[in-house]
Amino acid sequence: MISALNRLALRVHSSRSLTLLAGFAITALGALLRFGNNANPATLVFDETYYVKDAYTLGLFGSERTWPEDANLDFEAGNTDVFEKVGSYVVHPPFGKWIIFLGLQLFGADSPFGWRFSTALLGTLVIPLVIFIAWRLIGSRVFALLAGLFIALEGQSIVMSRTAILDGILTFMVVLGLAILVLADSWWRDRVSTKGRAALTIQPWLILLGVVMGLASSVKWSGLYFLAFFGIYTFLSDLRVRRKLNLRQLGAWLQGLINAVTLLLFGIAAYIISWSGWILGTDGWGRQAEGTWWQSLWAYHQNAFSFHTNLDSEHPYQANAFQWLLALRPTAFFFERFEDAEICGALGDCTVAITAIPNLVVFFGGLLALLWLLPRVFSDRTALVLVLGFLAGWLPWVIYLDRTVFQFYTVVLMPFFAIALAYVLHHYWRTSVIRGWQLKRERRISYLVLATVIVALYFSSIWMGLATPDWVWRIQMLLPFWI
Repeated sequence: MISALNRLALRVHSSRSLTLLAGFAITALGALLRFGNNANPATLVFDETYYVKDAYTLGLFGSERTWPEDANLDFEAGNTDVFEKVGSYVVHPPFGKWIIFLGLQLFGADSPFGWRFSTALLGTLVIPLVIFIAWRLIGSRVFALLAGLFIALEGQSIVMSRTAILDGILTFMVVLGLAILVLADSWWRDRVSTKGRAALTIQPWLILLGVVMGLASSVKWSGLYFLAFFGIYTFLSDLRVRRKLNLRQLGAWLQGLINAVTLLLFGIAAYIISWSGWILGTDGWGRQAEGTWWQSLWAYHQNAFSFHTNLDSEHPYQANAFQWLLALRPTAFFFERFEDAEICGALGDCTVAITAIPNLVVFFGGLLALLWLLPRVFSDRTALVLVLGFLAGWLPWVIYLDRTVFQFYTVVLMPFFAIALAYVLHHYWRTSVIRGWQLKRERRISYLVLATVIVALYFSSIWMGLATPDWVWRIQMLLPFWI
């Protein structure tokens, strides 16, 4: 089997059409894991209770409405119009809920598949984006496909694509922004290298990046961290190019200022536009709090900021930023034991559980890869962009160790883990070619790929909410504090 994998990799390396076919196959595999059995459970799980219902009233009225305390039972039964007329106070911006609403429009608000369609679609689209980014950063078709396979089989990415909450949507927006950043950086470096000079300019790619990251911030405010760190990357990359060509360093600082203003202006514009439903309406929560719409919007954001920074209520699955790095407390989204032939089939009695357990090979392999890249950030552009991406999604949360946060927040880091792991494996393979150890190292890489697949098979039922005997669920709980 290992030899077959190596032969396939060799064929892919030499054929563009086979590369496209392999990319399509990996994306199709990821789609199967994200869409398969996606209508089950037919109940709102975890924070779907907020985002699905909020998305429904947001789409109907342009701003969210309040719901009775027992509204879930009615909503799940198909009686979706039990909302109240009063505007609802929500602490996350609207864009992610607009995206969820698209699925409700296509398949109906009474369809569990419709609740989760948009997140599953965007979660699937992350896969070809990761392949594209990895190809641009690594320069190898085989290892770019490997990055795509890693994210396709990554457990948190699968679960968050199958759940109608905001983090999977944020991940797509960040990865889309990363793809634009890679293109923007390539465009700028080619322009400067070709002309031998770097005239100050507003870069068109950064306008698009600002818009995308503004929308990412309108999914969750943590998108702002990526906007800031991506901006830092454009400055450091430009500075490096100028040093290489012996150009004036002052230009890098001025261009950095132009880049920052470009990203912020277009990011803020996109963010505010995403609030159009609330702005143009009159009955959203807090809409009439101050004299003008922008004063009311500012007051709303002050209120939401206070909520976020003071959120410290206890939750059985909360985990701080340092616990994330060891995957100590994966988030359980659903758990039920059944004695129902319709659900359990021949099993008689069964357990249905959904827990966002990462693919341990990708998670710890990617983390080790990023640690290996860390001291190389000043000499390796790929190391710089991947490490900055990781820091954008992890470092700010170190400030809020007492805040109620969850392991699944790291889903936005998983594309960086997957690409970093593929990049380091490519470096490992490339040095083996130079030193004559190619066959041995190819086999080791193939073993790691095989281990990734085995881990995915092991956890697939708990990622997809499939009915299993209770003992299967118990052996999937590898650590006692996962339960």
